[in-house]
Amino acid sequence: MLHPADRPALKKKAKEILRTHSPQIYLVGLLFALLSNVGSSATEWPTLRLLLQADSVDEMLRLYQSGAAVSTGFALSVATFVMTLFINLVSFGWSLYALRASRGEETGGAETLFSCFQQFWRFLTAYLLMSLLIMLWSLLFIIPGIIATYAYSQTIYIMLDDPNISSLDAISASKRMMRGHKLEYFILQLSFLGWAFLSIFTFGLLGIWLNPYMEVTFANYYNALIGWQPRQPEEPSFTQPEDWWNQ
Repeated sequence: MLHPADRPALKKKAKEILRTHSPQIYLVGLLFALLSNVGSSATEWPTLRLLLQADSVDEMLRLYQSGAAVSTGFALSVATFVMTLFINLVSFGWSLYALRASRGEETGGAETLFSCFQQFWRFLTAYLLMSLLIMLWSLLFIIPGIIATYAYSQTIYIMLDDPNISSLDAISASKRMMRGHKLEYFILQLSFLGWAFLSIFTFGLLGIWLNPYMEVTFANYYNALIGWQPRQPEEPSFTQPEDWWNQ
């Protein structure tokens, strides 16, 4: 069984999973990246359109200032929120795909990216609650906000694992699970920093491999936190302890 503090084992297992699910996992990851980039770019289009009209640097600066004013408009703010929500829901679907892959389950293909839209209000509530709580903690100082981010980091995995748990209960469960593990999870994320920098120099091409690698590793970390183990062939099914959220 994997241990959450064993980074080499978590990463080694992730690489094995990538080989098993290649090339589909890379194609789904590429689709996720494209959807995320398109969604992010859509909210910047009004300002970009203004900049393309510039005839000089001075004109570009003037238009940029004008575009910044436009971007604070109500309509664009609503559009930005909608696109941010869309990107997050797709990212939750990507996490579900990686979680299934990490457990050797049927991943479901690219449609898994949109699976969380079926429970739109449930995941919307979770997204808004986490954002609000992190924002409130950040008002105290940046460090409490960062701590809160790591405390709630397993919320979506918990909700993906248990379709009946409420958003607030999932947040509370994540907070309990991450006690004593926040620094450990931070170091795990930090261990990908070198690959991220290298990806920049490859114009993002390395990200086609890196994104699935990271996502499956984080899914492995969650599995290790809850003590998940694959069922044995002789067992009819896998059943978690009833109080496993509190362990």
